[in-house]
Amino acid sequence: MLRAAAWRGGVFSHLKGAMELENLLLETFARAFEPRTRAAYDGTRPYGHFLMGIARNVLLEEMRNREVAVGLEPFGGEVEEEGGGLTQTLEDREVEALVAGFKEGLSTEERRLFELRFGEGLPQETAASRMGLTRIQVRRREHGIKTRLLGFLQARGYLEGLETRGWSFFRRRGDS
Repeated sequence: MLRAAAWRGGVFSHLKGAMELENLLLETFARAFEPRTRAAYDGTRPYGHFLMGIARNVLLEEMRNREVAVGLEPFGGEVEEEGGGLTQTLEDREVEALVAGFKEGLSTEERRLFELRFGEGLPQETAASRMGLTRIQVRRREHGIKTRLLGFLQARGYLEGLETRGWSFFRRRGDS
């Protein structure tokens, strides 16, 4: 059933390798036979659907644990070598100074979250445990920080074609 679900797509489309599929299968059955899970099964629903629900939850949990922040890391030397030149280096420095100025305006907790997620690149789950928060609390606070950062940069002439919509940023129509 898992192979068929992976082939069809959806949440199971991330199962590309045989090892990932086998690991998910083993974890699903390990959880299915835990006393708490066994007590939750009512005996009337089809067991295959019950197992697929457990597999879905296991996969979603793994995806959350793997989720890392991207897009705010400083540029390395390889950008300069590829022809970015002096202009790109100066702009990178200007943006880094703007981000540093933005971080100064954050509360201590927000600054710590910013460093954990965007400085160290930790997954939300790990950042949450280090801060004593839930993953959804981290996600909501991170969204607020990203939205304020976008506004801060736009007020200074950067990322003008982006807007927030839900948890993500999108380019406005007509902008390129």
